[in-house]
Amino acid sequence: MFKAKPITIAVLAGLSQLTMAADEPVARSVEEVVVTGVRMVQPLNLSTDPKAPRQPLPAADGADYLKTIPGFSVIRKGGSDGDTMLRGMAGSRLTMLVDGEMILGGCSNRMDPPTAYIFPEAFDSIKVIKGPQSVQHGPGNSAGVVLFERNNTRPEQSGWSAHTSALGGSWGRHDEVVDATYSSPSFTLRGIATNASQDNYEDGAGKEIHSQYERWTTQASLAWTPNDTTRFEFAAAVSDGQAAYADRGVDGSKFARDNYSLKFSKQNVTELIESIDAQMYYNYVDHVMDTYSLREVLPGRNPVAMNPDRRTEGTRLAFKLKPSAATDVVLGIDTQNNEHTNRMTMNQNAMPYENMERISDSEFSQTGLFAEFGIDLDDRQRLITGARVDDWEVTDNRDQIALSMMLSVPNPNAGQTRQETLESGFLRYERILNWKGANFFAGVGHSERFPDYWELVAKETAFSVSALNIESEKTTQLDVGMIYSSGRITGSASVFYNEIDDFLMIESGFAKPAMAMPAMGGMSGMDMGMPATRSASIARNIDARTWGLELDGQYVINTDWKVSMTLASVRGDNETDNRTLPQLPPLEGRLGLHYDNSVWSAGLLLRNLSAQNRVDIGRGNIVGQDIGPTDGATVLSFNGGWRPSTNLLVSGGVDNLFDTEYAEHISRAGASIPGFDQITRVNEPGRTLWLKAQLTF
Repeated sequence: MFKAKPITIAVLAGLSQLTMAADEPVARSVEEVVVTGVRMVQPLNLSTDPKAPRQPLPAADGADYLKTIPGFSVIRKGGSDGDTMLRGMAGSRLTMLVDGEMILGGCSNRMDPPTAYIFPEAFDSIKVIKGPQSVQHGPGNSAGVVLFERNNTRPEQSGWSAHTSALGGSWGRHDEVVDATYSSPSFTLRGIATNASQDNYEDGAGKEIHSQYERWTTQASLAWTPNDTTRFEFAAAVSDGQAAYADRGVDGSKFARDNYSLKFSKQNVTELIESIDAQMYYNYVDHVMDTYSLREVLPGRNPVAMNPDRRTEGTRLAFKLKPSAATDVVLGIDTQNNEHTNRMTMNQNAMPYENMERISDSEFSQTGLFAEFGIDLDDRQRLITGARVDDWEVTDNRDQIALSMMLSVPNPNAGQTRQETLESGFLRYERILNWKGANFFAGVGHSERFPDYWELVAKETAFSVSALNIESEKTTQLDVGMIYSSGRITGSASVFYNEIDDFLMIESGFAKPAMAMPAMGGMSGMDMGMPATRSASIARNIDARTWGLELDGQYVINTDWKVSMTLASVRGDNETDNRTLPQLPPLEGRLGLHYDNSVWSAGLLLRNLSAQNRVDIGRGNIVGQDIGPTDGATVLSFNGGWRPSTNLLVSGGVDNLFDTEYAEHISRAGASIPGFDQITRVNEPGRTLWLKAQLTF
């Protein structure tokens, strides 16, 4: 019904000329720069082309790209691998799928979130579904779903095509991308290679931030399309890298990922069955964090290394049915199984971790059944609804639980298995209004989310060193909004409100009695000479609520000029403790001025962050906790572009033009790192220059 387009600063030339009446201009159909955000043209659904140019500096990972979409924020830890947050919700509340596959990181402290393994320009589209408004894409999507996807259309002719780009920027930043395809009506062979690296950057005050990184990916796929309705595809991917972190005492020296997948699709099966889609996949993440690869080991200290890994296997089978011209139905099943293991050494020189045996700490499995229905009530009204049920099982394989690097205690739930069945669903009403170009929507969704590894295994509770029995989270959310597109003006406005029962909050610095620890050899914590209490990071269930709004708009001044804006706000309450809900980003607004004459282009982007004084220090989510209020900040960026031909684009820009010193409110606290100044939060980069060339053929 609708197709999403980016709200843009037009810093590059279009692929076609604009035809526009003097009294009612129509936006030029161009490859636009993603700047102020991605415009919502279908209710609660957005789509954008990650190969399109982008301001600020083009993204090196998935989190950095999503930051350009209203409602998204990123928890910065260094130069790469930030954790994505949507509407104040992070972690497994926001599902990330890569070509329909689940990627789960290995680090118990979220050093490698799913987006750490994603280079956006290697994909053909990024789609976002906000809120619990779909059941097709896995369980527990209380904040929403992000789909990184590649094109699978059957080619009509044989031939080569390619997308290539190279980028250079401040602090030694350089990215390279090659995406080449040979296709014919019978088969398609596609290969993708990416490389991205950067040295330590400086913030607006000139302080060097421990933030260097280097990442590479390779991916190949072979698709067989014997006819217009059938497709088989096999794909494999390998990637690795390293990254320095400013928020902790270790860095990531290995981010290896191996992936294999099989897909099958069949269209126009019968008059009732419109399509069948099936896939199975395998993801293996092998991650190393250590104290010696990317930083100095202090005198008298031993080099320490930890090597967690995770194997994830999944399947999905979906049937799309067409019972009538006005009705769409999707029925399906999805499964996921993953095992997490770990090994570590307190002295890499004397006892290398590579020689140690891996020890499994947990196994998760999930099987879900889902059904989604879309019904056209008439030519102006549509109803969409869906429901799913998920069966979860987790086994705690830990004999011992590490309270610190030096102290482990017996696991009271060793070998125990937890099983639970959870239900989710939604209902949304859409209506095209009588006045031109307006579409109203209202939806209510309910999502039940099973605790993830970082809440269930990596944390303890206030009453036990194990969190195996913590309650699942239940979110019920209302979304209401309107989309408008007519003449010179396009835009959307949406508001949301939710109630969250058993919200899983992480609290750091929680004082736990040492005597409450399980006895070791008949001795309690007090018997061992420990203090009466110890500081712990625990998971707690509370009742909470959040609410907020998102606005976007664009006004076309004439054939060459337009302005755009976005606004996003979220607030929340911890109703159990009568406090503010922590780790919520402040009000954010963006304003863009754009010029594009189809050969030359330029633009300005003004980003404003309000101060955030609503905090609850020491509390937050699996990624980070509040550390105090933040001041507001205003950042101005400039960009320009030149397209000498339809195949070549040269673009560049200056981000943070006035070298403003600032940090995102939700970013992690700075750690004490030898050779670097101590910082309160991990600050954003200062003035950044960049130049990028893209060639397609």
